[in-house]
Amino acid sequence: MRTILPKRKTWKGIRMNKDRFDPQFEKAKGLVDSHQRFLVIGHVDPDGDCIGSMLSLALFFRSRGKEVICFAPGDRSELFDRLPGAEMLGSWEDVAVFGHDLVITVDLATMERSDGLLTPDQKHPVINIDHHPSNERYGAIDIVDENAAATTILVLGFLLAIDRSGITPEIATCLYLGILMDTGGFRFHNTDAEAMHAAGTLIELGADSYGLTHDFIYTKKYSTLKLLAPVLETLEILDGGKIAVMKITNEMLEKTGATLKDSEGFIDYGATIDDVELIALLRETGPGRTRISLRSPGDHDVASLAKRYGGGGHSKAAGLTMDTDIFEAEKMIVKGLRSLL
Repeated sequence: MRTILPKRKTWKGIRMNKDRFDPQFEKAKGLVDSHQRFLVIGHVDPDGDCIGSMLSLALFFRSRGKEVICFAPGDRSELFDRLPGAEMLGSWEDVAVFGHDLVITVDLATMERSDGLLTPDQKHPVINIDHHPSNERYGAIDIVDENAAATTILVLGFLLAIDRSGITPEIATCLYLGILMDTGGFRFHNTDAEAMHAAGTLIELGADSYGLTHDFIYTKKYSTLKLLAPVLETLEILDGGKIAVMKITNEMLEKTGATLKDSEGFIDYGATIDDVELIALLRETGPGRTRISLRSPGDHDVASLAKRYGGGGHSKAAGLTMDTDIFEAEKMIVKGLRSLL
């Protein structure tokens, strides 16, 4: 059993965050005021924090007379289509003909994670809003805080600096989603006072906290539950109970009729096992290609392991891709996890 100790962490708070970024917010506001057509970009295979950040910005600036389109490459859950402003989530084709004059990136640590959409020779100014420690600070303006639990907390600070009255319940709902998902429903280690304060502020502004929790945390698709059964059968506990490893193969997907999108949150089952310190979930994404998610409920820095193989993320939650089959990838990643113990 883990010993529960009080966290010794100072609360920066929304107001202190705002103070810290006042110069960046002022410069970003200047760019916003002097441009008209905004392309909001998120990372490949966007999650709730990415989508919530994109849509909240799009809704806010559309209400102020700007033309906005959002895009994040790869697959996304159909649940996101229920969110306010989802009609502004475009395609590659939409982006190609849009003709933007300002780029805002959210939750996007590196240009590579845009799947080629954002490049070093980008001719339009970029406002970069993110909370990943691996962020490359590629923007004309960088609003980056690795201590923020979610990118939407930084977006909230930006919008509050512009006009609090412009944050509608729909915008607040999108912002709340980012905090909800990146804290695992307020269960993860990053659930600090700032995250709770931001969530409370958003509820005051009209965020549908119950609806989001019901749809994104509590409710599960039938295909998700069908896939979960064989995945849990692969669960291995190693090194005296300190490491948990699970796998998702293409064969499992074919037998259950599920997709990789249905496996969202599966890695958290490993974290529920008492005394487990490190968790890895391996997913076949193609022939000889394996995507690996890493978690640490304790004090281990899984981002350092991910970086060894070209991945990245946060110290407690990171990911990487290996160009090898899932079983060879498992051997390599277990060796890496053991090096962290």
